[in-house]
Amino acid sequence: MMWKVVIVEDEKPILGLHARLLETYGPFQIVGCFESPFEALQEIPKLDVDVLVLDIEMPRMTGLQLAQNLVENGIDVPVVFSTAHKQYAIEAFRVQALDYILKPMTPNIVKQLDERLQKYYGLKSQHTHKNELHVRLYDDAFVKKGEQLIKWPTRITEELFYYFLLHEGKLCLKWRIIDDLWTNVEDKRALSNLYNTIYRMRQLFMELDIPIVIERINDGYMMKANNSILLEPKEGPDSVLLKSKGYLWAYRWDSIE
Repeated sequence: MMWKVVIVEDEKPILGLHARLLETYGPFQIVGCFESPFEALQEIPKLDVDVLVLDIEMPRMTGLQLAQNLVENGIDVPVVFSTAHKQYAIEAFRVQALDYILKPMTPNIVKQLDERLQKYYGLKSQHTHKNELHVRLYDDAFVKKGEQLIKWPTRITEELFYYFLLHEGKLCLKWRIIDDLWTNVEDKRALSNLYNTIYRMRQLFMELDIPIVIERINDGYMMKANNSILLEPKEGPDSVLLKSKGYLWAYRWDSIE
């Protein structure tokens, strides 16, 4: 897997160093280098990108502000923040941060970033582990790993998981997802919520070491469970899909089924 990466760094020597290290010591293809966060904000939405490497301390617009602006403009890829100061770490992880590294980057950090991206995108665990989720979709619905209920980071993350599961292997257009899950929410805010929720879901699967992949395809998403989900059978004709959750879209789905 060759990762397409964009680097935004206002110090030109560091920018060049990080580009060389990424391409020399890992499967990275540099598709954009920017010294100005304002230029990056304009150009990144035009690029096909897997990961962003953003400097935090930049004049007039910090890397954190740039990341937030990109999310609001429809960029849903993970962010790696680079900085010379440790105190930014906690704040950085509030904005789709995959990792936080201290400058300058090293060959070892490049290798760790490759491994983290493999886990985030659900590639590495497909070949190394057989971890599974146990799911009940009807009546008192739940998701467990082993005997433990999954602790979802937000309620909407859980809802989007069930939504993707019922559409597994099918392309879900982002505007249809928003119409179903973020009804009456302003478009820009709804898009930001969708991207942040997908990020949280990928992070959760990475932490659980579950090989579920959520692929971004054109203007939508497709979830592939890779045989890592065990579904309980429907107990009877009167069982109600996701009854305990109360999702409006699920009632519509159940009446169609």
